[in-house]
Amino acid sequence: MANTPNADEQTLLAAADWWTRLRDPHGAEATMEQWLDWTAQDERHLAAFEYVSAFGEQLRTLDAAARRQLLDEFAPPAAPGRRWLPLAAAAAVVLVIGAGFLSWWRFAGDTGAPAVYASATGQNRDIVLADGSKVALGGASRLSVRFGHGGRRVSLEAGEAYFQVVHDAQHPFEVDAGDITVRDIGTAFDVRLTGSRVAVAVTRGQVRVAEPVVGASAPGRTLDAGAGQRVVWDPAAHALSLGTVTPEQAIGWRSNRLEFVDESLAVVIASVNRYSNKPVRLDGADLADLSFTGTVHTDDIEGWLRALPQVFPLQVDMGARAVTLSTSKASVPQR
Repeated sequence: MANTPNADEQTLLAAADWWTRLRDPHGAEATMEQWLDWTAQDERHLAAFEYVSAFGEQLRTLDAAARRQLLDEFAPPAAPGRRWLPLAAAAAVVLVIGAGFLSWWRFAGDTGAPAVYASATGQNRDIVLADGSKVALGGASRLSVRFGHGGRRVSLEAGEAYFQVVHDAQHPFEVDAGDITVRDIGTAFDVRLTGSRVAVAVTRGQVRVAEPVVGASAPGRTLDAGAGQRVVWDPAAHALSLGTVTPEQAIGWRSNRLEFVDESLAVVIASVNRYSNKPVRLDGADLADLSFTGTVHTDDIEGWLRALPQVFPLQVDMGARAVTLSTSKASVPQR
């Protein structure tokens, strides 16, 4: 239990309101920035928020009878020379957080519809899930979230997402992407889905990546990866591979940099298209397997495209509605 903060009733109520807003699956994108501004205004704001958070985490594990006992703990009888949070204020905090938990449990129900989050082309989006875990969605990405009493399940349906998970051994956090499942072991990690190919880069902690189960007699292999490691699932080879990665490479996209190390041009273009206002197309299967290492700045995609003929034997056609990359031919001048 957190110590009682040096905060008045109004501050505690504001902290409780922020606590519920940050866990709203349909909350506005600006909520996190507004909350950060609020905590920066006064050091007592963050202390009050941490106090309310500790209260909330205990509240979610209790039945109705036990909640009264917890309220008594938060508002014990006044002791000589010591000022405690008034009972009325504590009760109000309980009501605010309790309303938030009713919403959380409706969201967390095993049979309810999952919460769905999506981002537009060129848009990165920050989300706080109901359990306090943070997700950064890359451009043109989509994920669905279903929390139940048995665990926390996220499905990355398109694009890329960076997860900073609040660890809870009693409620495992798992991400499905393509054919594989990524299980958190107290971690921050990035998942990128390109077609059926999946890349998982760990920046902190550890994850366990599981291959799809083929049958009861042939369970999928698992591979553990720690900070600085990257796991790639290749559906064509039906295999996981392990490599290394730096944090800058793993989440450079959050700073408008797409970082690639020995990636096929097909994968690179698919990632670029999540940020390009014109779709980029590959004309010719021979281009798809070309290997690329380098950086693409999402605010200068056109400049990168125009420089590609200096690296690869291809030509770039900047059309009005799309960009086409095709095999370079001696009879056709490069543009």
